[in-house]
Amino acid sequence: MLPDWLLALLDVAAIAAVAWIGGAIMERLRQPRIAGEMVAVFAAGSLLGGQIAGVVPGQQAEGRIGDIFPETALALVTIVGGLGLVLYMLLVGITIDPAPMRERPRALALLTGATISAMLALALIAGLLLGDAGGWKPPGVSQSAFVLALAAALFANGLPIVARILEERAIAHSDVGSIVLLAAAATTALALLAAAVAIGGGNAPAGGRVAVRLGVGLVVLVTVLAVVRARWFSVRPAVAVFAVVALAIASALAGDQLLSSLLVGPLVVGFAVSKGGVTARAVERRLGVVVRRVGLPVFLGLAALHTDLRELDSEGLAPVVAMIVAVIALKLAAAYLAARTAGFEPTDARAIGALMQCGGVMTIAISLESLHAHVIDTRMHVTLTLVGLATTIAAGPLLPQAWRRHRSDGAPAFR
Repeated sequence: MLPDWLLALLDVAAIAAVAWIGGAIMERLRQPRIAGEMVAVFAAGSLLGGQIAGVVPGQQAEGRIGDIFPETALALVTIVGGLGLVLYMLLVGITIDPAPMRERPRALALLTGATISAMLALALIAGLLLGDAGGWKPPGVSQSAFVLALAAALFANGLPIVARILEERAIAHSDVGSIVLLAAAATTALALLAAAVAIGGGNAPAGGRVAVRLGVGLVVLVTVLAVVRARWFSVRPAVAVFAVVALAIASALAGDQLLSSLLVGPLVVGFAVSKGGVTARAVERRLGVVVRRVGLPVFLGLAALHTDLRELDSEGLAPVVAMIVAVIALKLAAAYLAARTAGFEPTDARAIGALMQCGGVMTIAISLESLHAHVIDTRMHVTLTLVGLATTIAAGPLLPQAWRRHRSDGAPAFR
């Protein structure tokens, strides 16, 4: 029998290999590679999801499944997946260009407001229809907390996925790519805060507690960042990378304690790192490939293991399909109209709509956090996981033809 640490290493390698194969197939089909990685890992993980002890409640691993995923090995894989998502949020933060915040504040406000409003309206309707249906909202959870958690998962943007799609086309730093990343970051940050309020009770006192904790956390983070961005920090790449990674992990742990979210802190840390500077290039060079090809797929695999598709019986399937269609249509339409109102050309507005509708990893991550906090039930988690997956798959085909090819109007992204 192999030791647990070696089994964990083999599990990580297997997940990375499945993701690579899925990504390569999707790339041959001229679709975003990340969509193939998600589909492949989710398909493999969901086949095992109901059989891993401690992942899907009430199920006990048996036979070879139990041998491959013993409890200790699964715990180690969980650490790798969580660390991979934290570090990817750091990389995404580094790629965000703050210039559109100054140059196109109206466009940023319109895109963020339209996306949030559309999904909040959908969450209110879905909450009324599903709140008392059984299997969607746990007993004892307030309607406001349930609706807020649902809205947060729906209006969150798959920022890591969107960044990957823009990177693959070398347009992350074009005007449209920059505004999409910034709007995606804004909606995602607000979604994480909304989820924290929902987990805290979904009422005004919970909102006040989150606001106070956020304020304290930001003061500490800004103080630390002021120190680490000193001159000595930017001229020593090895020390800079270590310090940035340590700060990202520390901010993630602090965010988990203060806001019930690991992801806000690393995103802010990455955003604060000087884009295009020595530190940013060093972090990307040392972490980029490993985080994208191993860390992020492992997180996706863990999310798939938490998904028991047997929750979707004949009664639950119709609401799931309806929600997927509604999310794609409403977010696409809201972002397109907001972009056109802000002055973007129709083709670019369609591209913005296609990317803003992508929920991806963040919808799944917020759903997992809400499930662990018992704010949503297992059937709703399965639904939100499928929403994240479907909106990621839809992003590529929804892009205008000109955006499915490499465009030369943006500087190449870091690799």
